Amino acid sequence: MSGKCGMAAVVVAILTTLLNAAVFIGQLSTPVSARGAETSASKLLGDDDFVDGVTKLVRKTVRDYCTVGKRGGIDC
Repeated sequence: MSGKCGMAAVVVAILTTLLNAAVFIGQLSTPVSARGAETSASKLLGDDDFVDGVTKLVRKTVRDYCTVGKRGGIDC
């Protein structure tokens, strides 16, 4: 029984390796479009709601850090 289990494990390992190689080759063959990513990021940064949300999140994070920091002796 252990021989069959060992052989099954080897077959699964080989199949997984071949699948990973196929995915890797597929990723390499897909053209990269950096220009598209740049335009979507600039659109996101141009959105006032997004910028306001990020600003509120950063301010809250800094406020929380400073509140905890005062207890821990960190000077903000």
